[in-house]
Amino acid sequence: MVYCAADYLEMTDEYGEGNLLSKSESFFHRNILRNWKDCILALQSCEPVVSRADKLQIISKCSNALSMMVCTDPSLFGWPMMMYGSLQSPGGSILWNGINTGARIRSSESDWWFEDISYLSVGLFERLIRTMEARGIRPENLAGAIMYYARTYLPGLGRWQGGQSGKTRAVASFSMIPAAVDQTVLVESIEKLLPQKKGKSFCRFLLGLLRVALILGINNTCQESLERRIGMQLELATLDGLLIPNYSDSDTLYNTDCVERIIHYFVSSEPKVTSFSPSSFDLQTSPSPGPLRKVAKLIDEYIAEVACDVNLKPGKIRSLAEAISESSRTLHDGLYRALDIYLKAHPWLSEREKEQLCNVIDFQKLSIDACAHASQNERLPLRVILQVLFVEQMQLRTALTGCLQVFDPESAPAGPFTVPSDMAGQIVQRDGWVTIVRENQVLKVDMERMRSRVGELEEEFSKIKQEMKRVTKSHSSLSSPRFVARRMGCKLLPRSSDTQADVMESTGPTPRTSTEQARPSSQSRHRKSFSLF
Repeated sequence: MVYCAADYLEMTDEYGEGNLLSKSESFFHRNILRNWKDCILALQSCEPVVSRADKLQIISKCSNALSMMVCTDPSLFGWPMMMYGSLQSPGGSILWNGINTGARIRSSESDWWFEDISYLSVGLFERLIRTMEARGIRPENLAGAIMYYARTYLPGLGRWQGGQSGKTRAVASFSMIPAAVDQTVLVESIEKLLPQKKGKSFCRFLLGLLRVALILGINNTCQESLERRIGMQLELATLDGLLIPNYSDSDTLYNTDCVERIIHYFVSSEPKVTSFSPSSFDLQTSPSPGPLRKVAKLIDEYIAEVACDVNLKPGKIRSLAEAISESSRTLHDGLYRALDIYLKAHPWLSEREKEQLCNVIDFQKLSIDACAHASQNERLPLRVILQVLFVEQMQLRTALTGCLQVFDPESAPAGPFTVPSDMAGQIVQRDGWVTIVRENQVLKVDMERMRSRVGELEEEFSKIKQEMKRVTKSHSSLSSPRFVARRMGCKLLPRSSDTQADVMESTGPTPRTSTEQARPSSQSRHRKSFSLF
């Protein structure tokens, strides 16, 4: 502040030898730039007079000095040891009577300077990070400092970071008040400062920063950039990170549109982003099957989680499922489970909507358990169930044929059909297929025996039926009701037809009367036999 005031008042040596401007400039170069604490204090004091400090190059000189100190072992600069405690230097070395013993307390950590620069304002912090980047500071160190600064001034960011927070020293470095920060400006500046790298914790930080940005109503450019950064490392994301609440006026609980855009960025982006070191991920020329399968599994879990939202439209579920290519899913069990949860939460859907939604499932990629569940699922349309049954039958036939080829090559039908060795191993070891095949063969033999036995019983039954008909026909006259009544001495009542015949006989005889009287017909006897009833 004195240096800037002397420059403003033009207190140069022209008006007097050893004037204030030359003295303050000399003190700044000999004392301030050689001490970490004084450089931070000088940068913070430049905030009210930024334009004058830029003219005197105070900000640039302090930034360069701080960058050089970060690159070098801080225990070599002889700073006041009470600044970090009585027994520890800024670099982590143990001091004894002011002498560096060389013993390290935190030799593996390089975040000792994160807290100190967090006292700066957003503008000064951004300029310092730019200078450090030009100086060649490692990107993981810069990302760590930026993440620490963001968590300091964005309290809501720590909720989605798994309890991670900046480490605070037992003895504070400075007795300074944190800078007043505009959170919207902070998010926009942090997004520009973040390196083009990827990492698991870094991806989690980006997802948390995106949530804060949506709450603050950040501009579309910054939001799109964050979504693109997340999309380029979506395989490192977690389910809880993707469950972004909907902070707008929409009826849905989760922001599925944002997640869908992130998926499209992942599919369409070129994998030019390298991981933070040390890491096992290398620079890749094209998306490998590993990240694609991880993302497909993650999206299936995401759909299953948001499917319980009653306001979620079936078109959005289908667009989320189709955002990843079909070849990225080796099995569709996760997708089937997600759609089943959605159908259970939306029982009012029409059959047409259900069929359109189920069309995203490739039933040939369902496991045996999933096929068994789908074939008995009442929530699925009838046409879909029939398709599942057909696919299940085809899979079972193919598996049985393969097992017969492997274990019984002599009885197998001759032909060019061969089973690869890897497929044979899978068939042998998969779900006890050998036992199932043997049980099916035994069951087939038992069914053949049962069929032959049923045929024999049917022949015996037909013979017994014919014998019963013959016996019934031979004893029909002996077992007639009129014969039985006569044997018992009963007198039968005449029928109306018999009475009418007597009347006809009394009126006058006919030429056939004598003949009919002479031989009563068996037909009349048969009719009389039923008059008992």
